[in-house]
Amino acid sequence: MGLFTTVLHVYKTDQQDIINALTKELSSRGLSKFNQIGEISDAISNNESGVYYLITDKHGDWITIIELNVKIDNPFYLYDLTNKLSSSLKTSALSFHFHDDDALIYNLENMGNSIDGYNSNYQYFLNQPASRQEIISQRHEPKSFSSILPYGKNSDSLDSILNEGYWDAFDNNDLDEEGVPNDDKYFIDELDRFERVGKYLEIYSLNDYPFADWQSNINKLKTNEYYILHAAIDRKISKPWWKF
Repeated sequence: MGLFTTVLHVYKTDQQDIINALTKELSSRGLSKFNQIGEISDAISNNESGVYYLITDKHGDWITIIELNVKIDNPFYLYDLTNKLSSSLKTSALSFHFHDDDALIYNLENMGNSIDGYNSNYQYFLNQPASRQEIISQRHEPKSFSSILPYGKNSDSLDSILNEGYWDAFDNNDLDEEGVPNDDKYFIDELDRFERVGKYLEIYSLNDYPFADWQSNINKLKTNEYYILHAAIDRKISKPWWKF
């Protein structure tokens, strides 16, 4: 099994505002028991049901939420919260899902509006080759990033990174009969791409993006700067009917 990562980046807001917005949204999803966890290792290995999120302090213009653990009967994932958080915090929110080393997916939301989406390997999740029209309908639009790009950066350069591999093959009419590009010609290291996108957006810094493989880079996050939120269903035992 390859690497799976889900992170959500929130633009120009404060850590406490994110914690409050997360708590409100999780409450609407039936989770009513909230507490802070002290150590990352405790959240990762914890067998108690619920969801576990790490909220960083601000790095530049961004605060990052990392999905550490999900243990609920009907799971939802951090990327499912992107739209609601962008709406309640009145800002932009960008979620990434890195799937088994093979595909990078993002959703960009602004104040509750979905403004862009991306799948680095669209055919990966399909059983039949997608039609050209379907593929075009799924095309990302990096110009949507214009208002949140760092100074001196442009959407064309971001688009170039995003197109490597599958999308370049599509543009070159070079997908095979199964709808996939030739690895010898179009192979792309998706983890490397993920890190390059993060650096280009300067989500952590100009030269580093530790969130793609956060478990290997967790030492870069100072323990006094992050907050680990655990949210669970409150399973209090109901009072027996004969008790008054």
